[in-house]
Amino acid sequence: MKNILFTLSNDFEKFSRSEQKVARFMIDYPREVIQMNAEEISDRTQVSPATVVRLAKKICKSGLPGLKIQVASEIKVDDSLYTEVNPSDDLDVMKHKLEFRISHAIGQTNQILLKNDVKKATDIVEQADDIYVFGMGASNLVAEDFQQKFIRIGKSVIQTLDTHLMAVGLAKPNSVLIVVSDSGETKESCHITRVASSLNIPIIAITHERNSTIAKNSTVTLTHDDGGESGVLRTAATTSLLAQLYVVDLLYYAYLTQDFSNNKARLVKSKTIIAENFGK
Repeated sequence: MKNILFTLSNDFEKFSRSEQKVARFMIDYPREVIQMNAEEISDRTQVSPATVVRLAKKICKSGLPGLKIQVASEIKVDDSLYTEVNPSDDLDVMKHKLEFRISHAIGQTNQILLKNDVKKATDIVEQADDIYVFGMGASNLVAEDFQQKFIRIGKSVIQTLDTHLMAVGLAKPNSVLIVVSDSGETKESCHITRVASSLNIPIIAITHERNSTIAKNSTVTLTHDDGGESGVLRTAATTSLLAQLYVVDLLYYAYLTQDFSNNKARLVKSKTIIAENFGK
């Protein structure tokens, strides 16, 4: 379930100036908010009641009534968990903050990742002879994770940062491109997506932004939670990375279960090969 107070804090810069007034009031005075209606909140924040209602709808599907119910359950939570890691935090505090953020990211990803999109992506991977997977920076770690998982069950997966080599490979018939980009706007990822599109190659995007360049040019988009890139230490970047890895896990297990007996046999065989040649 989405944590309302954390989301208000995390997405603060995305709101309009008037919405930020409401968000700040809700973050600072959550106990008062649960006792107030839209008109009362608007009086305290000097914005229109429509602004209060609009912000509530952005954060909670059931609007202000649902938002207040969730906030009531959240005010028992230590609000320091919503803040970035700072020098005064000891290890236990850091552990709790990261646990909170990671749980929130996975929960949000579960809500926004559509079942039909996962099924469509699974079918595309199933039908492809060659899979090309690309990601820059931390997203490259996700691309590598995808490669090692799917190679073990017999899929041909090519993962490289060499965009020229990637472009040449995509020209092969019956290929698919999987591009991983948190923002969906990484220059190299956008470029390789355009190449695949020009070759009529199916594209699976893993990103938090459905309206990004990569998502708009993809055949199917697997959306994960936006951790929000605020703060010098960028704990949100960590949670975004884990959300991307989680999406790959879901795609992997969805694919695995479509032909479970054969895929299980391939996993056993790959494990046996490694054990016999490199030890357990």
